[in-house]
Amino acid sequence: MINFSRLLKVRETALDVKKHHNKRADEVPKHLIRYANVKAPMVAWNITRKCNFSCDMCHLGSAFEADGDELTTQEASEFIDHMASIKVPMVSVYGGEPLTRDDFFTLAGHAHNKGLRIILSSNAALITEQTAKEIAESGISYVGIDMDGFSQMGGAMDVTAGLGKALPAVEYLRDAGVGCGVRITIGDFNLSQMPFIIEAIENTGLKRFAVCQHFGDRDWKTVKKERRIIIDFLIDYAMKNSEMEVVTEQLYDDGVYLLQRVTEREPELAVEMEKLLARQGGCPAGDRIVNVDYRGNVHLCPYWKGRTIGNIRERKLSDICFDEENEILVRMKDKTHYLKGRCGRCIHKHLCRGCGVRAEEMCGDPFGADPACYLTEEEITVHVPIANNT
Repeated sequence: MINFSRLLKVRETALDVKKHHNKRADEVPKHLIRYANVKAPMVAWNITRKCNFSCDMCHLGSAFEADGDELTTQEASEFIDHMASIKVPMVSVYGGEPLTRDDFFTLAGHAHNKGLRIILSSNAALITEQTAKEIAESGISYVGIDMDGFSQMGGAMDVTAGLGKALPAVEYLRDAGVGCGVRITIGDFNLSQMPFIIEAIENTGLKRFAVCQHFGDRDWKTVKKERRIIIDFLIDYAMKNSEMEVVTEQLYDDGVYLLQRVTEREPELAVEMEKLLARQGGCPAGDRIVNVDYRGNVHLCPYWKGRTIGNIRERKLSDICFDEENEILVRMKDKTHYLKGRCGRCIHKHLCRGCGVRAEEMCGDPFGADPACYLTEEEITVHVPIANNT
């Protein structure tokens, strides 16, 4: 993800990064994990496929019933033990809907006792006042509320109405001392509503939102103008509203575009911003993040379900992730040397690294050009001088 707000606060963020350089993962504030020098990857863990919603754009294979082959409580607990032993810096728990698992709080409490940092992704429909207290007691400090479920209850995607339905859960979490933000989906179906959606987020009192851009089955070439409109709107908003944290997901060229905007506006800040983006290192798939699904299959990222690199029932996660004989993993860790096409000749490839899953889906090569990149040929090949960095 690209956090526009923290990148725009570049001086403050750079000082924090320097202060925590080479510290252990558990000593680094969670908002700096993406910049930290840690060996073990972050883990996105889909602990169940069961969900109380059936969203049109779900990419996780969720269903109304749990899979019969899901990890048992014992298997999940042993996996937690292993993640703690290798010092996984953060575990993001997804579903389906994680709160549908009867043993969720048993597992969350166990992870907390082992010293793991857990972030919960939930559709919030099951968060009552009591549930919010249990979330706090289990050591979870942040809940990301995915708005797709509530927003589609009326049929069409209505994020503003969804936010109204989620507001009680937001208040329960706030009262329990648990931080929260929302994840919204933007596409041609609600692009014109963005100002009203952002106003509705502000009215909830939330201070963080993430944007996922959805384009359905449309050709990537047809949506690049739309993507720039979305990102320009978000950058303009983040520049004017420093108290709100604005994040984009899945698209690391957003960081390059932000850098170009800042270079034009405040070139002296672009020097440090470029260093932060380089340190974040672009798409982390298979390098600084892996995905483990409800059956224990390990994927390069939560969206790359078509490529499995192992299963934690058969091998330890550390043996899977640090396997030097796994060619795809070795290349993902040094990805800029293997990128092809537009991504290969892009002068910003070390800041972005493209998207392997989109490239593989579209051209059959995970190191091919990312079809979603909206930067122009001039923007990826012509160096724009940055103050003190020419």
